Amino acid sequence: MVFNPAKQAFSERCVLQRWQLKVAYDGSEFRGWQALGDQGVRTVHRTLTAALMASHPLHSRHRQAPVLVGCSRTDRGVHAEGQVAHVDLLSLPDLDAETLRLASMLKTCRCPLEAPGQPPAATRRVNNSFHARKSALRKRYRYDLLLHPRASPFDARFVWAVGDLGAGVISEGARQLSGQAVDCSLLTVNWRASCKADTDEFDEDYYGSLTKRLFIETSLDAAAEKLSVRLECEAFLYRMARVVVSALVACARGVIGVADLQDASSPSFAKALRRVKGRIALAPPNGLFLEEIAYPSDGRWETPAKK
Repeated sequence: MVFNPAKQAFSERCVLQRWQLKVAYDGSEFRGWQALGDQGVRTVHRTLTAALMASHPLHSRHRQAPVLVGCSRTDRGVHAEGQVAHVDLLSLPDLDAETLRLASMLKTCRCPLEAPGQPPAATRRVNNSFHARKSALRKRYRYDLLLHPRASPFDARFVWAVGDLGAGVISEGARQLSGQAVDCSLLTVNWRASCKADTDEFDEDYYGSLTKRLFIETSLDAAAEKLSVRLECEAFLYRMARVVVSALVACARGVIGVADLQDASSPSFAKALRRVKGRIALAPPNGLFLEEIAYPSDGRWETPAKK
């Protein structure tokens, strides 16, 4: 390797600055958040990394991709209104990082959920102890159900049209399940691959404990046409939110009873999930939004104890 004095001097002057990004995106045309091995696959992570690389003067000049870490690995087709990531960007002591205009670097990421004229991301400097995933206290997802058999072409990519179901039954099922400690390995009774709880792919460092205490709320819009199911937990397993929504829809369709959700530790709960398997499809990704991720308000970013 040929020694390059100029490059060596540049490397010695550079410092890494950590930035927090809050990103919104329409997930319809992305294969989820996480970058995959196939370079031709379009993911949110890959799109943002490429935008930062191309727009940042130091990373672009020296062909060094920035390291981007997201909080939640949203699945293919899942949307985000409040995804959070951190990125370490090269800087020089005499370069004002604010002039990098990070928001403009993200223009290549489609962001129709933002108000017209707004940038697709909010950014701020954070210290290096902040970690987008490990510093998070809890996450909130929202699933939008359309109480009609067919959605308009303008809404179809953002809702699950479940037909004329009783919103009250779904809401009551949510109230029964909310706050209970659920052994999420039971969810694999329905869709074995969905939570990856009993496979070599299960990542305990990412998902935490298999026992989750999930809090659920529902709200009906003014026209009584769209029911939003909000699910909050310290961490979600892969497709966990969609499995729970499927079970609530199963209540409204009479496949299982609300009483089956009263005790998540009982045999009747596991039996109910088995009944759901053959009768209700897994809730599609297009109705799901990553709505909010909560962090310590005092700026103490140390990693919380694993749940």
